[in-house]
Amino acid sequence: MQDETNPTTPDGGNTPPKPKGMKRVGAIALPAVVGAVTALAVLAGTGQLGGGDTTIIRETASGVTTSVSSARDAATEAESAVPSKGLSVAEVVKRKSPAVVSISNETTQGGSLGSGFLIDAAGHIITNAHVVDSASKTTVTFEDGTEAKGTILGVDTSTDVAVVKIDTVPTGVSPLPLGNSGGLTVGQEVVAIGNPYGYAGTATTGIVSALERVIESPSGFTIQNAIQTDAAINQGNSGGPLFDRDGRVIGINSQIASKNGGNVGIGFAVPIDTVRPIVASIIASGKAQHAWIGIQGRELTPGLAEKLGLVGKRGVIVASLDDRGPANDAGMKAADSADAAVPKGGDLIVAINGTPIADMADVSKAVASRKVGDQITITVLRDGKSETLTLTLKDRPADVGAKK
Repeated sequence: MQDETNPTTPDGGNTPPKPKGMKRVGAIALPAVVGAVTALAVLAGTGQLGGGDTTIIRETASGVTTSVSSARDAATEAESAVPSKGLSVAEVVKRKSPAVVSISNETTQGGSLGSGFLIDAAGHIITNAHVVDSASKTTVTFEDGTEAKGTILGVDTSTDVAVVKIDTVPTGVSPLPLGNSGGLTVGQEVVAIGNPYGYAGTATTGIVSALERVIESPSGFTIQNAIQTDAAINQGNSGGPLFDRDGRVIGINSQIASKNGGNVGIGFAVPIDTVRPIVASIIASGKAQHAWIGIQGRELTPGLAEKLGLVGKRGVIVASLDDRGPANDAGMKAADSADAAVPKGGDLIVAINGTPIADMADVSKAVASRKVGDQITITVLRDGKSETLTLTLKDRPADVGAKK
């Protein structure tokens, strides 16, 4: 049984079984230090990926965060001339590297280093929360060597997103346009640019290796729909952009799975569709908001469909409702027993805003990409009949989805 922020086991635990296709990658926070001058720190944990212990690594730095509100329109308009066939890797690197920054931080434990990227002319920069966590001083360095003091506007550890502000953008540096992660396909070519081990402006290429991965944020929340890539990502890349071949940012490079602490071709990026509304809320108010509908659901597998008389249907069974949530307010119906092996009596979510729903990853994608206050329509099957419910998204309560 899952909610739209944190998958849980049917008995209410926080260690769900691994989804099919090995979509889940678990992580425990265990700090380690790499490097002397840059003092790169890592968070590591163990999991099982095809035999043996695998370490999930994300560099911990203190420094910069970024935003995604008005910058999106301005930057996207600036890129209107980009050909639909895509750019060469060399063109992506040449055009986009100037807006990719190095973020160095001073902390009580020394220093740390990560990456980030400029998203608007006002000086907002996006990075990972774990890059700037606990920083007392943050310095942003551009490709040409220009340095600027960074002010951390806000940090959201549940999605590992942060926004940093600088006062003046260097002349000639264009903000990066934000793309759309919802339409990605496995095999699609991507480019990563960042500062691995302090080597500024390093570009690597690869493909989208898998979609709908589930990774864990530094605070123990699950991040749904993470992008898996084989583009080389190493310590220091965290917070940097993952581009499509049109030069648009589709994700924030955040973690790697590794047995030796280095790149082995399994990296993860937080999808930009999840990042965009978080950044917008931080820029507007200094506080991250998370769109939420307040359900726990279960994918309608073929086995469950047969037992419920729904053969041939796909969707998510509403197992339980949070009485504070928009779904409850709109009259959505939950199963008679949330923990039952066969959850009977609950609505079956089949579409959100007209887009078909197959599993909880689809629900998360449809909700997390929107702002608090937005209205959505949810189509459900109830007692064999189709009904459409209109919900106004609320901000997720602080006690929802947190690791117990």
